[in-house]
Amino acid sequence: MKKLEAGIRWLLECRGFPWALALAAIVLMLPALTVGLLGDDLIQRLNQFPPDQLPPRILETGFVAKDSGQLGTVLGNLFGYVRGKEAARLAMDYGFTPWWTSEGWAAALWRPVTAFTHWVDYRVYPDSPALMHGHNIAWFAVAVFLVATIYRKIEASTGELGNSAGGTSTGATGVVAVPMKSQWIWVAGLAGCLWLLDPNTYCPVAYVANRGFFIALVFGLLCFHAHVRWRTGKSLCWMWISALCLLLSVLADEGGASSLAFLLAYALVLERGGWRGRLMSLLPAALVITGWRAVYMACGYGVRNFPGYVDPGYSPLRFLRDLVPRMNGLLGGQLTGLPPELTMALSAKWQMILALLFAGFSLACGLAFLPLLRRDAATRFWAVMMLLALVPAATVAPLTKNLGFIAVGAYGVVASFLVSFAARKGRAAEPDLLRNISLGGARRAASTGGLLRAVSWGVAVWLVLAHVAGAMGGRILMGMASPSVSKAVAKVCDYADPLEIGERDIVVINDPIVVSEMIPFYRAYCGKPLPRSTRFLVPGSVPFDVSRPDADTLIFKAKESDLFDCPERGPIHACYICKSINDFLFGGITWKTGDRVARKMFVAEILEVSPRGAPRAVAFHFGKPLETDGMVWQFFDWDRGEHLPFTLPRIGETVAVAGAPVIFGSIGYLQEHAAAWPLRGYVVAILGVMVGLLWLMKRRKRRGGELADG
Repeated sequence: MKKLEAGIRWLLECRGFPWALALAAIVLMLPALTVGLLGDDLIQRLNQFPPDQLPPRILETGFVAKDSGQLGTVLGNLFGYVRGKEAARLAMDYGFTPWWTSEGWAAALWRPVTAFTHWVDYRVYPDSPALMHGHNIAWFAVAVFLVATIYRKIEASTGELGNSAGGTSTGATGVVAVPMKSQWIWVAGLAGCLWLLDPNTYCPVAYVANRGFFIALVFGLLCFHAHVRWRTGKSLCWMWISALCLLLSVLADEGGASSLAFLLAYALVLERGGWRGRLMSLLPAALVITGWRAVYMACGYGVRNFPGYVDPGYSPLRFLRDLVPRMNGLLGGQLTGLPPELTMALSAKWQMILALLFAGFSLACGLAFLPLLRRDAATRFWAVMMLLALVPAATVAPLTKNLGFIAVGAYGVVASFLVSFAARKGRAAEPDLLRNISLGGARRAASTGGLLRAVSWGVAVWLVLAHVAGAMGGRILMGMASPSVSKAVAKVCDYADPLEIGERDIVVINDPIVVSEMIPFYRAYCGKPLPRSTRFLVPGSVPFDVSRPDADTLIFKAKESDLFDCPERGPIHACYICKSINDFLFGGITWKTGDRVARKMFVAEILEVSPRGAPRAVAFHFGKPLETDGMVWQFFDWDRGEHLPFTLPRIGETVAVAGAPVIFGSIGYLQEHAAAWPLRGYVVAILGVMVGLLWLMKRRKRRGGELADG
């Protein structure tokens, strides 16, 4: 064991350790090369080619610029999606956005740095998705290298301060714990390894369109590195480099604003001198962010009426309203190891349970980390940085792809805690909180100390299981599933109907799988003719009746609640995911009876609404016989999990359409019941460990008291 420990210490102290982690990052992400293009990748690909090389009708979707293929267009509009009223009108007319979308719906993002990297992809290897994924992996490897380097820099600087003060870390009991020189090496190495293994980074790296998150992180880390060099060396050159890297970070992705978390945390915790100097150190960053945001809004970029995204510049009050719940989801997901997206698959009752679990575990971590936070400046820095990074990430509903900056701070704290906890004397040194107590309060203090030790043990066990064993298992499973992603996309984005749908109007009466709106872009990628338009009438997770009063009208009426709701199907179900995605993209509208929405092919009239203001009955007036040649009618079959031809009812007839079954498709009992056990298991296991440890400690204390009395 001593030889093994010496070997690990040698590896951690080696200057090439960050390079080793970067190489490991490339190896771990190799399965992502097989994922292919999906989702936004397909839209962005079309914007890379000039109009004469695009398939017919693709410009009618509103998601492809008329002057596509030019460098300026790519830099300004690759992430523009629906930018401007004309693009929004085209998207609604074609049917890409459903009829229940808000009229002011817009999603235009400005990421020219990231767009340039995509432009290079399509000029060098336009038909090689694997190389595009390799480009993503390269940025991820650079991020891993920089994260590991900065962990070493911060831990070493604070470790040296500890050495100059006495060379050791002393607990509240006066017992010498672990030499600081040794401890900071272990903390930096463990933190780098935890960030590398984090399964939350796998899917974003494997998705070409998410490259900007890692480019922003790379430049954010470079910004912080240059900032530290400026503040410690007083060279103005590093100040300009820091400001430039911050600008490149926000131009790569709006999430680059989280780079400010590094700078603010440094000024609050590690910066030397008075508060005036600390505030002045933030002035260059403040000017960069202010200038970037002014140009951003002046050019019409931003997100509006998009429920899942809240732009603080356009909706500040709504951002403040959603801030705390979203921060809880992000922080709880990062610390517990449970993906925040798990909320989307849960019923309302279990969403509340998960939110309480996140809040409870975050509080438990705070209590366990408190003694270390009080005595270690580096741990305080990472904790403050983690909390500050939550604010920009909360502009979006909690998603794992937005945890990159947060994870840097979180793993710095977690590694410090685990290394301190693993030290033989570290477990006895909690008791910063028990200092200077009177004899009269000794019994109460001992009880509090026992509770804190139990909490610390429980937190430590959970963190190791979630971020070591769980992280490695999650990465293995994701790597094994990667080759199947393209097949799953092909199944979702195609129809079982053998009839040719090119140059025809596709009408899907119920489409809970929102991603099927990518069908035109997927067909363009496969070289197939595009439909003339696509229409989705209702999400269709609930059972409903379809009646036909005349030749050109259909009336949809939900049998439960409303047409946009999801029936109660146990703690976890696929229909909850479908509803959550629809609410994320297009929800937030309150309807009234008599409201009418006119689209190119039909007029939707709200006949009845539910108490929550969602349509319960809707009449669709098409203005021409429904059997008109050129219209292809489809419905989503929940039992088979695919689109099938829909037989129109005769005039005066009513047909029933089934909603989501209790057990979806062939997944069987496991999908409905056993799938909830991972969450239950996490809760039961951690509570069991904590209660057991507390009982053992009380028993040990009782036996010690009996021996003392004897």
